[in-house]
Amino acid sequence: MQVTTQHRCAHPWAAALLVVLMAGCAAPATPPTSSGEAAVVVVHDDVTVAKSAAPSPEPRPDLSTLTTIDPVHVVPGLLGLDGLTQLENDDPSLGRWRTALVVRDTAAYDAPDGEPVGVLPARTLGVGTVVPVVDARDGWLRVMVAARGALPSQDPTRVNGRTAWVRASDTARAGTDWRVTVDRAAQTVTIDDGRDVTTHPVLATGSSSRPTPTAPQFVVGTFWDQPGTTTPRVILLSTQSETMDDYDKRTGTSATAFHTTTLRSRGEVSNGCIRVSDDVLDVLWHRVPAGTLVLIT
Repeated sequence: MQVTTQHRCAHPWAAALLVVLMAGCAAPATPPTSSGEAAVVVVHDDVTVAKSAAPSPEPRPDLSTLTTIDPVHVVPGLLGLDGLTQLENDDPSLGRWRTALVVRDTAAYDAPDGEPVGVLPARTLGVGTVVPVVDARDGWLRVMVAARGALPSQDPTRVNGRTAWVRASDTARAGTDWRVTVDRAAQTVTIDDGRDVTTHPVLATGSSSRPTPTAPQFVVGTFWDQPGTTTPRVILLSTQSETMDDYDKRTGTSATAFHTTTLRSRGEVSNGCIRVSDDVLDVLWHRVPAGTLVLIT
């Protein structure tokens, strides 16, 4: 025997309710009309909302095609300082003067969202890259860099005092309380470490034909021991000679630095470096932070 099972609705409008639920409509069920027939239920079509595509990430340049911004390379597209100076930190616990630690290799630009001019590496000559910040706006930092914009034989006015824009997201906020001032006429160096200000004699600065560069510069962060040479200990600065293309033929550079010396000559006689005694260099040696501004008067 074939058994047929029938399901009956308890109310005439239950079938209409089932239609509503199955259709996903949120409207309440409609009760039957006075004639006992179920009212017509109108189920609206789903509304399709056009969705705009998420904005594509801003394309970044191929860093391998850009010149490295460091003391070894000349980068023609770098900007000048344009009268800017190192910003002060909003958070004094980081140090009075604002610096930026580059956390990954990043493109450097001639303006925010402008044209890339080079790549600022996370490490410069074996140490972390820390640079003074001279301007900040909308996720961008304008920083001083340790690279030449031209050779002295090309344009001495574009050798030093170079800057570029980098994305703030590729840096970590940092700072320094230090500032160093070299007075060529007095042959002294004044060191302000944020707590004490001390002035010390120097042994030599640049000669009249090969002067110490006067553009604002900064401590790169390298501390070199070179025993057996005429420059036993060296603290590299970001500037280079504005009269010599390549004093150091091996590297093709004419870097400026604080260094001790075995030479006996004194006064304005160097190729641009600031020669100091061991006692004076000890005040700076592995103490002065990278990114500290050095002013030459």
